[in-house]
Amino acid sequence: MSTKAEAFYRRYSYPDWLETHSRVVGAIAEALVAGRRRGAPPIDVDSVVLAAYLHDIGRSPLLAGDARDHNILSGIVLAAEGLGACIEPARRHAIYTVLDPNLAPRTQEEKIVYAADRRGGQVVEPLEDRAHDTARRNPKYAAEIVRAIPHAKAIEREVFADVSFAPDDLAEKVR
Repeated sequence: MSTKAEAFYRRYSYPDWLETHSRVVGAIAEALVAGRRRGAPPIDVDSVVLAAYLHDIGRSPLLAGDARDHNILSGIVLAAEGLGACIEPARRHAIYTVLDPNLAPRTQEEKIVYAADRRGGQVVEPLEDRAHDTARRNPKYAAEIVRAIPHAKAIEREVFADVSFAPDDLAEKVR
């Protein structure tokens, strides 16, 4: 766990559920990075892991009342905090971003954070289960979330092509 992320959790008053979720997503990103195959394209490991731990900072109760989507707010906060390499992975992590060419994950770092969030709720879970739970909790985006599932699966396949274990083995790899 990143001590840097811990400081942000305190400063941005993360509620317990958000801190748990963020820790799970960060741990998944750490497992994906640790499991990368020799010869996989190089990535900015520190930034991708920190971005995964902080991807939902835009959900901070300190930002309550701002009508912008949480992923956009996350990018704004991370920019204001001087974490430039974390901005785009956070902005592009929401499940429905794959439907918007201007927000879809492009780089491997962005795709790792996206894939980690697709599997990380309060625990590691299957992509479709997490997507359907997200749709249930966010009815405003339910139709987009369902449409995004095939795209999310494609990104997950791409991420796991560079990893030495299968998606079904993810839970046992996360500490």
